[in-house]
Amino acid sequence: MKGRHPLKRIGLAAEMRNIVLLRLLFVMANALGPFAALFFQRHYQLDSSAVALVITLMSAFYLVGNLLGGALVGRYSFRALLISTSSCSSVFLLFAAVSSSSIASIAMVLLFMLCAGLITPVFSVLTSLAADEGNRIASFGYLHLASNLGGALLFVIGGYLLGLDSHYLMLFAMVVSVLCFLASVVLALPERPSAVPEARRASLGTMVDVPRIVIVAGAMFFALSVLDAQREYQLPLWLDMVTAGKAASLFGAVGIVNALLVILLTQPLIALTSRFGALTNLSMAAVFYGIGFGAYAFFEQMILILSFVFFWTLGEILGITYITALISQKTTLQTQASLFSLIPTVLAGARMVSVGLGASLIAGVGFQLSWSLYGLVGILFGGGCLLVAARMAAAPRVPSPDRN
Repeated sequence: MKGRHPLKRIGLAAEMRNIVLLRLLFVMANALGPFAALFFQRHYQLDSSAVALVITLMSAFYLVGNLLGGALVGRYSFRALLISTSSCSSVFLLFAAVSSSSIASIAMVLLFMLCAGLITPVFSVLTSLAADEGNRIASFGYLHLASNLGGALLFVIGGYLLGLDSHYLMLFAMVVSVLCFLASVVLALPERPSAVPEARRASLGTMVDVPRIVIVAGAMFFALSVLDAQREYQLPLWLDMVTAGKAASLFGAVGIVNALLVILLTQPLIALTSRFGALTNLSMAAVFYGIGFGAYAFFEQMILILSFVFFWTLGEILGITYITALISQKTTLQTQASLFSLIPTVLAGARMVSVGLGASLIAGVGFQLSWSLYGLVGILFGGGCLLVAARMAAAPRVPSPDRN
């Protein structure tokens, strides 16, 4: 019993432990993503409108990479994709660091984000292969935990490095990308089944059979994602204004609190809210986002800024948990695969909308009124959807389609 690997003690197989470790490293390698607004503002001396444009381009490149990764997973080995993306990421960051042209350097960062998006679908497929029916949910839970733990570590290290100098953050991302490359070479990973069914092509036709409640929930999830994305754009810029140069450390603290709350609250929160329907929980998520972000219009003290992270973290947990649970419950197995692959696309698209909206509001009405509007919209949208969800819950139920 002594000296056993901690992940082994909790029952994870060797291949799943390797996947969790790789996921942790690849999350930390994407060090520029969470700090994008502050990084581009400081490293390239861009104004707020230029920062908004570059972040929109980052989201677009990440989205294209995700769609490309989804297509390449079925054509190339997992190890080849992991090795090629990590090595290319290192090279792109090296060119970005040494380039004397800001435009060329930003272009390299955008290609780095393309790689970050491309590798994302690989981990879900690897986890599906490594898990069996007895530990499938637990395995995906550990994959999600690895993402949040990597994010927490990234905010600690990245916030400190960005506070010193933006060059250190880029160097850190480069070093971790090299570690990702080495780990991808040496760690044992699940092998792809020898026979791949042709039914994948036909699964696109099943998209027309998506139940209306899933479509409604998808629209709600998109709206929630637009609200959520303000923590990556408006929040760091607002912190830079109200903290007089201490935004990097405080934004890092916000990320740490958010990641720890996700780790600590997910299971208790799901236990408390599982008695309600998916649409009700998505509606409550909007209300929590409204409370959390709307409060920033009135409070600028550090302890209160960190305290209200609690509310919009509740919205984050409810949103991602119940949209995936609803898809699993209401759609066939073939349709599930297609819909799950769209979730990163929805998030990236919402981020693009959110940055454009946020930049317009900041330029037009300022930070305080922008936060007030987000709070009001979140609460009113959530309250209205709660009324609709209550009516739908009272209506006669239609049997779910056969998932087999």
